[in-house]
Amino acid sequence: MKRRVVVTGLGAVTPIGNDVESFWNGVKEGKVGIGPITRFDSTGYKATLAAELKDFVAKDRMDPRTARRMEPFSQYAVAAALEAMENSGLKMEEEDPYMVGVIIGSGVGSLQATETNEKKLMEKGPSRVDPLLVPKMITNMAAGNVSIATGAKGKCTNVVTACATSGSHCIGDAFRAIQYGDADVMLAGGTEGAVCPIGIAGFASLTALSTSEDPLRASIPFDKDRSGFVLGEGAGIVVLEELEHAKARGARIYA
Repeated sequence: MKRRVVVTGLGAVTPIGNDVESFWNGVKEGKVGIGPITRFDSTGYKATLAAELKDFVAKDRMDPRTARRMEPFSQYAVAAALEAMENSGLKMEEEDPYMVGVIIGSGVGSLQATETNEKKLMEKGPSRVDPLLVPKMITNMAAGNVSIATGAKGKCTNVVTACATSGSHCIGDAFRAIQYGDADVMLAGGTEGAVCPIGIAGFASLTALSTSEDPLRASIPFDKDRSGFVLGEGAGIVVLEELEHAKARGARIYA
C-alpha cells in the first residue's frame, strides 16, 4: 500500500528574493532577476547576462565557520533548507532522525572550485591544491551539508540530470522514498551556483545561452526570437512528509 505524501515546508533563495515571501512577492510583481554579470568581467564573452543572487550573505543564514567551508551551491541549499524546516514547524528533537532524509540535486556542483584550483595547480603545483577541493566541488555535497545542518540522518542522495530537471527528479525520488516507507520526511529540491567564467563560457560555446543584452528579452523560451537560456543561481527546497505523520503533529499542509 503506497503512503500518501504532502508538502509541509517551503524554502527559497532566488535572484528575485532570498526567502519564500520575497520571492513570491517578486513573482506577483513581475520582478526580473536577470542583469549584467557582476561575478567577473564578462568583456569578450558571448553571453553577458545572468540571474545572480543579490545581497545573499551566507554567514547570516548559517554557522559562519561552516559556511566558509562550503561552495555557493551548498550555501544556497542549506539556507533554503533551513527556511523550509522552520516553515514546516518540524523539530528534529521530536523526530526519528533516521527517518528524515535529504535528496537535493545540482547540475554541476562547484565549477568555481575546479576553476580556482586548476589555476593553483598550473601556477603553484599540485601541493597547493585545496585539500577540500573534492568535498567542496562534488554535486552531492549540497545534500550532505543540508543533512549535517538539519540533523537529518536518513536517506541522503542527489540526482544529476542537468540543470533543468535535477531538482524535479530529486523531488520525485523523495516522494517515492516516503511512499514506500524509506522515510517519513524528506527535504528535496535543487540548487545551482555556476555563474563563473568557465560556466558562462562553456554554456555559451554550446550555443545554449542567450546573447541578448536586454534583461527583459533574454529569457523568452517560447518566443520566435528566443536565442537561448540565461544561467541562474539559487535554490528551492520543499519538505515532503507522509500524510498521517504530518497530521499527527498538526502540520500545515500546502499540497
